[in-house]
Amino acid sequence: MLTKRSVLPAMLLAAAMAILCWSAALAEETPPAGTDGSAAAKSGDQPAKTAGNTLDIEVADGGVRVYAINADAHELFTELAEKADLQLVVDDTVKRKLTVNLSGKTAREAIDYIVSAYGFSFAEVEGVLLISEGIPKNPSSYLLSSIDSITAKYVQAPQAKSLLPVFLQDHVKINPGQNAVVLSAPRAVLDKFTDDIRKFDQPAAQITLDVLVVELTDTKLDEFAASINWAHAGKGAFTDSLLGLMGFDSITNLPPDFFVKLAALVSAGKARVRANPHIATVSGQSASVFIGQQKFLSTPVTLTGQGDYETSNSIDAGVRLAMWPLTGGQGEIIIGIDQEISTLSALDPTTGLPNKTTRSAQTTVRVKDGQTIVIGGLKQEETRAHRSRIPILGDIPILGQMFRSKRVDTVTTDLAIFITPRILTLTGHRPPDEEKALMEHFGVPPPSSPPAQTPPPAEGSKQ
Repeated sequence: MLTKRSVLPAMLLAAAMAILCWSAALAEETPPAGTDGSAAAKSGDQPAKTAGNTLDIEVADGGVRVYAINADAHELFTELAEKADLQLVVDDTVKRKLTVNLSGKTAREAIDYIVSAYGFSFAEVEGVLLISEGIPKNPSSYLLSSIDSITAKYVQAPQAKSLLPVFLQDHVKINPGQNAVVLSAPRAVLDKFTDDIRKFDQPAAQITLDVLVVELTDTKLDEFAASINWAHAGKGAFTDSLLGLMGFDSITNLPPDFFVKLAALVSAGKARVRANPHIATVSGQSASVFIGQQKFLSTPVTLTGQGDYETSNSIDAGVRLAMWPLTGGQGEIIIGIDQEISTLSALDPTTGLPNKTTRSAQTTVRVKDGQTIVIGGLKQEETRAHRSRIPILGDIPILGQMFRSKRVDTVTTDLAIFITPRILTLTGHRPPDEEKALMEHFGVPPPSSPPAQTPPPAEGSKQ
């Protein structure tokens, strides 16, 4: 008689046996991979993609088919050459892993594409294809490479080298005598190398800086501004020479009669033009102006500047301007100005050298081509003593004071600096209309155009 305890184990055993039989039957019906099943048909179209290397090369009438994932370069080139019946040599310096998917190409075209994509050196010698690494590292790769020397016209050779890709800079050499950069590499790399240099080796704009330094006596800057009537006079920041602060009284266009009114002030003794230099420089380069005096010393002194020490037997005092104009086009100029005002006073009783007072400031401003930067507020007060006497009588003790005179004058001067940057053409000239106006002002006739040449008479025509 069956009980509940004996029925349950029997049912579990029967179910387990049924599952084992069904699994065995299913395994017999399923074909293994690689037979004539559907899975095998798919694997014939596309090689199996595994975590390792994959390389499959087929050669047919329609061309070669190369499918490789992380394949060794030697294996790929050797198998391709063998199946396409090509003679090929691969240098042992080639140690690359290649990933390629090409079809419908000839074997030679496939090699050209791979060599170009990976930057290999490639040559054909008497029907034998030679492949080596791109940048020469040994004689074998050097023999398959070319060498080019590119002369830079507008930038310095070290700067041209620094503008190239970082990985290429270690292989680029500099020829200072010719201002050239030299590279040995495959022809495709050299063509790209030459094209890149030509793109940034362009002429920089030239900028002329018209500087006018006017010293005003008995006339304040605001009165001077009112007298010459320039636009926006008195507006903007200012320069306090006592505090060493520099600003701008105006950034404007000077009126046409500016120099006429300035000449009138000079004639009246109320103004003096201390300097009016015109400096041309390349965009991004510096230009400097010094207006003052140089006092020579009997004892050389050691001066410091930017961490260096130099010995000099002179001291400069006056107005020093250092300017860095830069233009990116569109008629706008960014100009950095470094200004220094210095004066010499009485000799120091200890050192016997004159004391030098210096005020300096730096700033950067953006102006349009032809606009004027007006720097003012550079005040200076000088006390001058004038002594005169009658000869012989003025030397008599006590009574000589009646024949001597002394006058002390205090003169306050206000320095105004006008800086007008202008963009020149690539040939170093101003715009044609300004060039014509300058020629007319100085009475210079404009250059005449060359006479038109009469074409020679046709053969057989009568003279």
